[in-house]
Amino acid sequence: MATLEESRLIGRGNEKEEIIKLISNKDLQQFQVISLWGMGGIGKTTLVRDIYQSQEISSMCDKRACVTIMRSFNSAALLESLIMQFRDKNEDKNEKDLRTCLEGKRYLLVLDDFWSRVEWDSIKEYLPETAGSCIIVTTREENIAKHCSKNERNIYMLKHLGPDDAFVLFTKKVFKEAVSLDERYPELVEPTKLILKKCRGLPLAVATIGGFLANQPKTAFEWRKLNDHISAGLEMNPELETIKAILMKSYDGLPYYLKACFLYLAIFPEDQQIARRRLVHRWIAEGYSSEMRGKSIEEVLDSYIMELIRRSMILPSQQSVHSRKGIDSCHVHDLTREIAISKSMEENIVFTLEEGCSLNNQGTVRHLAISSNWNGGQCEFENILDLSRLRSLIVFGNWRQFYISDKMRLLRVLDLEGNWDLFNYHLEHIGKLVHLRYLSVRGHGRIHHLPNTLGKLRQLQTLDISGTSIIKLPRTIIKLVKMQRILAGGMRKTTGGVEVPREIWKLKALHTLRVVDISSGKAALEDIKRLTRLRKLGLIDIKKH
Repeated sequence: MATLEESRLIGRGNEKEEIIKLISNKDLQQFQVISLWGMGGIGKTTLVRDIYQSQEISSMCDKRACVTIMRSFNSAALLESLIMQFRDKNEDKNEKDLRTCLEGKRYLLVLDDFWSRVEWDSIKEYLPETAGSCIIVTTREENIAKHCSKNERNIYMLKHLGPDDAFVLFTKKVFKEAVSLDERYPELVEPTKLILKKCRGLPLAVATIGGFLANQPKTAFEWRKLNDHISAGLEMNPELETIKAILMKSYDGLPYYLKACFLYLAIFPEDQQIARRRLVHRWIAEGYSSEMRGKSIEEVLDSYIMELIRRSMILPSQQSVHSRKGIDSCHVHDLTREIAISKSMEENIVFTLEEGCSLNNQGTVRHLAISSNWNGGQCEFENILDLSRLRSLIVFGNWRQFYISDKMRLLRVLDLEGNWDLFNYHLEHIGKLVHLRYLSVRGHGRIHHLPNTLGKLRQLQTLDISGTSIIKLPRTIIKLVKMQRILAGGMRKTTGGVEVPREIWKLKALHTLRVVDISSGKAALEDIKRLTRLRKLGLIDIKKH
């Protein structure tokens, strides 16, 4: 973390003050464990080392030690290191018992970078809970932080730097002092904003990129070039490799099932808020999990999202004030997203068609994203990419009829969610995709009806037509006996729900149906009553019956 040493207190003054106050509070003369957690590069190591070295703390302790938990973890080596640090010069050099070293002493111990609860459990029994003593642990995972420190007030989540602090840190690294860009380097104002947007308040990234630019020409051209090619820079530039190395450790530490889920996020563009609902339903269609005892597939995959958040791999957000879960969407830090893109391309998992992209030797990909700025033709689309193995297609605008191809024999997910020019006739050939499990046209107000060929999609599990102008489902939908979720209404100003056809009760697997307009008669309500697996139901105009 040498990159942060010169400017280590920027944006972290409050946390440092709070923790020192907690340790030195004479009214709390009990043993304490304080946990700091947050994503890699957020500044945990820098902060705890700064606290450790502070004069105020060192003068209060009889003994101090600070260690980084090594990979791979070796409890015997760690205990030996602690004994060497804690042992006084005049103590028996053969002393090998940590408890004896610390007995009756007020001590401060910093254990930096835990990766599992087992690591903590294997050494805590050797640490006496002496009154006034304090252990500070750091980790990237919320669960580990809570496991180490049972007291909620002793758990700190380090957040990203605010815009002002990030700017001060960046300019100090570049110019060795705080400067006003508006006055001295007005041409660098916009490139600086772009770079800081990419860093998104991650201190390691801000400081490392700032330190690199300190030795580069201070021109708008050079700075824009770095920002435009940040992915290549992380791979090839020795001065920027630290950022990737730190972030890659978080990826490498994921269990296999979360690695697949994380790489899947490379599908979504930069700055995209990804709805929790959208992600879970797509993962179900892809077969990313199965039911566990006492939990549905949705609940299992929902827990995967929360685990990725707790491991600081994705960032939580709330888009709707009506969300009952609090966290209803998430996004990926730009630099963490670069890791996802790099790894997913390396393993031929995700490929994005966008302006200026190279399609050479792409061959087989499982998931294809088409950017709104891609303007290639049908030959380029069908001949260079092997569509026969494609599992999912997501389009972010600029629809072409050839996006639905006979070659897509295994396509499971077609995600057209958005608000761009999609019309009824664009869906005419949807029936070709006979293996489709997930279809979303959410948000497209110009879509007024679905074609009857929808009835050919016998594997379809999720149909999302929320925010469209569809007011009636096609009769053929009753053939889709594997359908589990029909999501309609909720976003439109003109209509609140959809009419369902007679015999909707034939969809025996259906467990989510909303929002249904039952103003047309009691028959629809009687049919819905026969859906015995229904768990979520939304109705409008029910008062009329």
